[in-house]
Amino acid sequence: MSPCHAPVRVRPVRELVASLRPAAALAALSLLFSFAPLAAEGGRFRPLDPKATPAFPRDHGAHDDARVEWWYVTGHLVDRDGRRSGFQLTFFRTGLVDEPKGARSSAFAPRDLHLAHFARTDVDGRAFRYAERAHRDGPGGASARTTHLDVANEDWRLTELGGKLYLRASDRVDGVEETLTLLLTPEKPPVLHGENGLSKKAAEPDAVSRYVSFTRLRAEGWATRGDEARSVTGSAWMDHEWGSGAIGRGTRGWDWFSVQLEDGRDLMIYQLRGEDDTRTLHSSGTLVERDGRATPLAPGDFSVEVTARWTSQRSKGTYPARWILRVPKASLALEIVPVLPDQELVTDRSTRVTYWEGACDVRAPGSDRPLGRAYVELTGYAGKGALGLF
Repeated sequence: MSPCHAPVRVRPVRELVASLRPAAALAALSLLFSFAPLAAEGGRFRPLDPKATPAFPRDHGAHDDARVEWWYVTGHLVDRDGRRSGFQLTFFRTGLVDEPKGARSSAFAPRDLHLAHFARTDVDGRAFRYAERAHRDGPGGASARTTHLDVANEDWRLTELGGKLYLRASDRVDGVEETLTLLLTPEKPPVLHGENGLSKKAAEPDAVSRYVSFTRLRAEGWATRGDEARSVTGSAWMDHEWGSGAIGRGTRGWDWFSVQLEDGRDLMIYQLRGEDDTRTLHSSGTLVERDGRATPLAPGDFSVEVTARWTSQRSKGTYPARWILRVPKASLALEIVPVLPDQELVTDRSTRVTYWEGACDVRAPGSDRPLGRAYVELTGYAGKGALGLF
């Protein structure tokens, strides 16, 4: 899932853009265009073909005919002294103009807008930091190649190198540069969620995305702060989705879980919440075995029980803050516990979404017995702005 999109009421374009800084105004315009009806025949944007089967490594790259697309990496790391951390790096691409390549109305007109988020959770230091960027496509700004995975926003980058993924991102904190550089090695093949990778978000025909994940990546690299460099190792997860960007009218938000268990299994669950804040019939999940075999999960195959809540002093939003996930047919009962209460992002300078995205521990319910690690994403809980500008 991703916090980049959700069709709700649209403010007038002139009023909306006038209220924003230049970068955010460009972001707002691009997102408004993202929810226009699909293009007429001959245009750039196309509905997903349900008969097409994704082919890799090509389909890890960008899809020019998709209005909205994102690459999303989360992970859990430990340094040589045993200090734990979590990270999130997300690249968004949204189409600005509905014209095929070679038919540019102007050589200077932006074709795509690229947004990005980079967050770090210092578990032992009890600190959470994040940065955000917004750029048009072009040299020195941002790019997303269509031939293979290679996306960049300034010096932030995620690219494929000989079957492995290279990740780099940096942020300046209190005048000191912090950089994360990782090499990610897939330990399982790509997983397609839904039928042939088609993830239905609602009954509307365009509320569907192509959704693929690397659910377990071995991570190794360096975390630097100023002149100090520490080697880190751990595990990561990558999601890639593309499509129209629609998730269905009346959707208030979603709760998304990516779980890596110590027994080698991985679990993805998302529940979409409707007008009454209850789970919709298009909620879904996937259980991935140690050998990479994937089993789809229908809404009746799993349950999510909220056992605690946390209120943000920044946004005043109240979020779920602890859960018990159950998948009876897999004999799974998991307690998901955030490593820090406050892992909220307020992205006023990019996607303008307020959401909670955080590293979590996985335990046996009612005990401290560790079962794995997880990342959780929560949207639609912070009132105005919780799902972006719509």
